[in-house]
Amino acid sequence: MAQNKYTFKELEQMLSKYKDYLKELNLIELSIRHPIQQDGFDTGRKSNVKQNDSMLRTLIKLEECEELKNYTQIGLAIENTFAELPEHQQEAMMEFYINKRNGPFRGHPKRVAAKLNIDASTLYRWRVEITILFYKKLQICTALHDIAQNEEVKC
Repeated sequence: MAQNKYTFKELEQMLSKYKDYLKELNLIELSIRHPIQQDGFDTGRKSNVKQNDSMLRTLIKLEECEELKNYTQIGLAIENTFAELPEHQQEAMMEFYINKRNGPFRGHPKRVAAKLNIDASTLYRWRVEITILFYKKLQICTALHDIAQNEEVKC
């Protein structure tokens, strides 16, 4: 993932989908931990053989799920970005990217700038700074994941 050069618009889209990533992350994890079991014919008797996966199999499935890893990396990068920003930029990030809004002015820069009592050009400058920091954090999260994967292979 770190090899790709993302555009400003792609990085902004990733930032604005933070809550969607969290939902997908939880859905994937729940589907692995609690799979729907397909019973062909129910005789009403309990079988001696358990159909549930063991804890080890579940952990292996969680570890091997690439989609889960990608959502986790993006989520961590967004959270780390937010943590490093100054308070005024955190406020802008929350208002412009994270908070869900309804209506025709959803995420409109002038509306957000007016709400934060700043100029639209200042908001744009902050957005650029936020996306640059996010891209750096995304590269770090991906690199750490790759290092951890290589360490597992060496063992």
